[in-house]
Amino acid sequence: MKNKKIRLIIAIVFVLIAALTIWYFMPTTFLSKVNPSDIKSISVFDGNTGESFDFSDRDEIRYVAENIQSTKMKKDTLSIGYMGYSFRISFFDENGKEIESFIINSSNTIRKDPFFYRCDGDLCFDYLKELEEKYSS
Repeated sequence: MKNKKIRLIIAIVFVLIAALTIWYFMPTTFLSKVNPSDIKSISVFDGNTGESFDFSDRDEIRYVAENIQSTKMKKDTLSIGYMGYSFRISFFDENGKEIESFIINSSNTIRKDPFFYRCDGDLCFDYLKELEEKYSS
């Protein structure tokens, strides 16, 4: 009887480890359940300059949302305890309710605690810099 319990515990631990491993290596898509047309405004805070700006132009929103949605991200390292960031970006619906929020640190890194996510593609980081120049001037 004791031998069966030990085997059962080992099997459960193995299944849990396998499930966590699969979950960890599964690609993540940000804004995956959001239609870009449901986003009415985007708020961005630049952690490097302390400047913030909002935009509600349909084409700019669609570009940013579709760029992020088309990029598959993979969990990289834990982000807990890290300070500082480039762009904190928040997406809002027509009622002003926040749909989603995360940090874009570079052209290939998103931070959404508790992880950094990396991609091979190119996030809209430079485009956000251009929008900051446009809306902060």
